[in-house]
Amino acid sequence: MTISCDRVRELAPGFVLGALDADEMIAVSDHLDTCPERHPEVDELGGVLPYLAESLEPVEPPVWLRESVIAAARVDLVASRRLGKLSEHELVDPVVAPASAPAALSAAAEPGRLEAAAGQLVSLARASRRRRFLTWTMRVAAVVAVVTLAGAGMVVQGDLSMALKAQTEDAKINNALTQNDTRTAVMSGVGGSKAGGIAALMPTGHIIVKLYGLAATKNDQVYVVWLTTEQGGPTKVGSFTPDDNGVGYLEVDNVPTSASLWLYVSMEPNNNVTQPTGPTIVSGMVTI
Repeated sequence: MTISCDRVRELAPGFVLGALDADEMIAVSDHLDTCPERHPEVDELGGVLPYLAESLEPVEPPVWLRESVIAAARVDLVASRRLGKLSEHELVDPVVAPASAPAALSAAAEPGRLEAAAGQLVSLARASRRRRFLTWTMRVAAVVAVVTLAGAGMVVQGDLSMALKAQTEDAKINNALTQNDTRTAVMSGVGGSKAGGIAALMPTGHIIVKLYGLAATKNDQVYVVWLTTEQGGPTKVGSFTPDDNGVGYLEVDNVPTSASLWLYVSMEPNNNVTQPTGPTIVSGMVTI
């Protein structure tokens, strides 16, 4: 059967573990052989699980297992002698026991060799337990690996989103700067602040402000942008919080477009303020 790339990604953990049915194993293998796209999820899971298979120590079965096997062997041997035959299926689960189990059973039918047969059965049981333990450990490891890869994917996706956001913001500022009659303000740090940036004010009253090197805000703190005009009195333009890199961005409409404007940014305890109360962080004069 033919399967899609998305289906291969879903089946990758089971494929690496060999836990899929025959048709799915063949379908995934055929897809990987012919698909022009890379499937790193298969390679990465395939690198994790064999390492775990080699590095994990098997769990030693408890003492009661040997005693239980011997007791069960005695009961079954007595019963089989009474019936005149020894049933392999009564002593060992054929689904779990390896191919060497019949030899141990044949030996158990002979007088004086019950202990040896029981010892072999204990060894077989231990091997079975080890295989099952390792199988489940590998399955858990596959889930952990998938979650880890998904987490890494989220981090990469988050970084990509931030990069695209920054690219979009810069493109908007550059576009504004190319428009006729757009005025700019070079924002410089005040009072020892190392922050800075640029603002672009278009004749329509549309303003874009982008700042760098801002300190992180706490709780409800925000940075507020203010404009003062020839008539005086600060006008609140808007507020923002910086990202993890200390970058702040604000874009709003309908701001004053007077001939003489002074732009500055203060840190405020919340967005409800109507007058500047906190320290001024950056400022600049809007010029042509």
